[in-house]
Amino acid sequence: MRICIRNLCAPLFFTILMVHGNTLLANPLEPKHNSMLTGPYLGQKPPGLTPEVFAPDIISTSGWEYGVVFAPTMKQMYYLREIIVDAKPQQQFVVFELTEQEEDEPAVWIERVISNRVGTPTLSPDNKTLFFGRSYKTQTKNGWSEMQRLGPDFEDLRIMRVSASLNGTLAFDEASTNGFLRYSTLENGKRKNPKPFPRQINTGKWNAHPFIAPDESYVIWDGQRDSETRNSDLFISFKQQDGSWGEAIKFDESINTETNEFASQVTPDGKYLFFNRKVGEGNIDTFWIDAKVIEQVKPAHIKQYQASQAPVGTPALAVGNLSKIPVLPEAFIDTTPVSFDSALKTNKLALPADKTSAIVKFAEQIGTGKYGRYDSLLIAHKGKLVFESYHQRGRYNLPHPQASATKGITSLLLGRAMQLGYLNIDDLHKPLIDFLPKVNRAKLTKGAETITLHKALTMHGGLGVTEEAWQLLEKTPEALQGQKLVQSLLENSAPITNESQVYKYGNYNPMLVMAVLDAVVPGSAQTFIKSELLDKLNIRQYTWQDHVSGLPQAGWMVSLTSRDMIKLGNIVAQNGMWQGTQFIHPEYLKQATSSLVQPTEDWMPAEYRYGYFWYTQPINLNNKTLDITLAWGGGGQRIIAVPELELAIALTGHDRDDNIMQQINSIVIPAFTELWQ
Repeated sequence: MRICIRNLCAPLFFTILMVHGNTLLANPLEPKHNSMLTGPYLGQKPPGLTPEVFAPDIISTSGWEYGVVFAPTMKQMYYLREIIVDAKPQQQFVVFELTEQEEDEPAVWIERVISNRVGTPTLSPDNKTLFFGRSYKTQTKNGWSEMQRLGPDFEDLRIMRVSASLNGTLAFDEASTNGFLRYSTLENGKRKNPKPFPRQINTGKWNAHPFIAPDESYVIWDGQRDSETRNSDLFISFKQQDGSWGEAIKFDESINTETNEFASQVTPDGKYLFFNRKVGEGNIDTFWIDAKVIEQVKPAHIKQYQASQAPVGTPALAVGNLSKIPVLPEAFIDTTPVSFDSALKTNKLALPADKTSAIVKFAEQIGTGKYGRYDSLLIAHKGKLVFESYHQRGRYNLPHPQASATKGITSLLLGRAMQLGYLNIDDLHKPLIDFLPKVNRAKLTKGAETITLHKALTMHGGLGVTEEAWQLLEKTPEALQGQKLVQSLLENSAPITNESQVYKYGNYNPMLVMAVLDAVVPGSAQTFIKSELLDKLNIRQYTWQDHVSGLPQAGWMVSLTSRDMIKLGNIVAQNGMWQGTQFIHPEYLKQATSSLVQPTEDWMPAEYRYGYFWYTQPINLNNKTLDITLAWGGGGQRIIAVPELELAIALTGHDRDDNIMQQINSIVIPAFTELWQ
């Protein structure tokens, strides 16, 4: 039987009229403040392994309600409901929002009507996209964007509901005579043509309302099999070891009854399965049950396979703070990693047994905290991932803060722009302001023209802006937008002299470089970062925050997964090559990873030298000197490259002392020197 909830099968054509923070508002009613609704899940008592009505008389009423969706932050809950206005039914899109906790008052849930007659809204697990069938909005710094379309390949499909994974795969249905489920993957930033799910899923009289797990390990949907006369039930299919989908498994009678069950959704924290059930004529309620019910129906071979896989994090953890991620009870170690990412090839760790054992033992010791608090260690050789381990707060699928390793990534962006012809190698020694036509030179401090890209990249810009002056500038961010940032810095700096242009870590140098990048590339730096770095490398799970100037951050506040860090390491280890083509300008990369200057900060190792936001270090192995280069961030973030060995290493951590490089240099890197050609 086809499930259409009062026109919700129809394509969505509506406009949200206003934007307020992260909540869409259109002719909003006054919010309803209920002091009784405190705590998680509107303060409701959690269910066990028997479905229970969710929030009786609050969400589940005598009318129909549909499609409860929690935001990954767990601070907003969206759903649809019908009310009677002047004896006529009216559909509403509603949100419950959790207020910020006051000093003496608990956080409470506030109900707000967003708009009337809305389709089936769903949120992506990274909290960046709000889907409405074929249309969607994206999260921006000013709220939600204008409505966009998925693309021409979706226009002929009458989509009711879209569900997204963290990797960007979309699962969606088609409101046709025989309900049909399709999926579309995201590869290198491009949305691929929709494909049908296999027969294991698309079987029977009707299939609709899919929910794909954030890690793509399963799909839940509602449907009706050919042999049955009853209404729709909930089914699940688990992804197999080879990437295919297993046979449909029907949930038992505690969930599926003689009436309709449909529109399931697992909460972003992975704890509960929500779904709708028809409980009477014109009455549809929301039910919830402990998500352990999914584990109960999981086949034994899937449990065994998943137990051997790297630990994953929930969407709720993905949008939260690193400190909130639970510590793993033991290290996960894999010497034969597998990748379904076309941008990351894998191989086994092909080293002598004693070398392999030494690396494995080292990873085990990291897991016990012997060397500090580190979250992951990954190794790639000859462009292929051969080893990965996760410890402490490390998770395979969660972006990890890069801290100042971001500076090294910013340097690669400049090298990418140079490879594409937007800059040339001689530009490194030209006045930085030559690339910034909007800067008024008449107002700049003396010596401003002596700052070059080379000097900024080596932390020798020489700016003399006091902390007090910067704090005052920050109070008027509109005067810092884009090239105005450089204008303000160079107006408020002490004169730039030979004496001031000495090594000084940070000192606005990364943002000077980002301002130039923004000025020379087509569009904006944000667009360039996404199209020419993130998309090209198939990096989909990340955060890249903006500076107060509106430019992308250049020195910190970027998060990447460990596997995406190793992709960047591979590029440096292979002299700027990526999948057979030159990705970073080779001469630029050679200079960026050279020992150009000596850092002078007392917290930096004495043997370290500095290139263009990349450190270099010589180590002695087998009576030979080997040069390594690394992007380094506080807490233990490192992208390490050893070009002579075609070796790349990625490290993440949250360790204040951060002394693990001694072991990297004495255990990991020497293990590969026998392969030194």
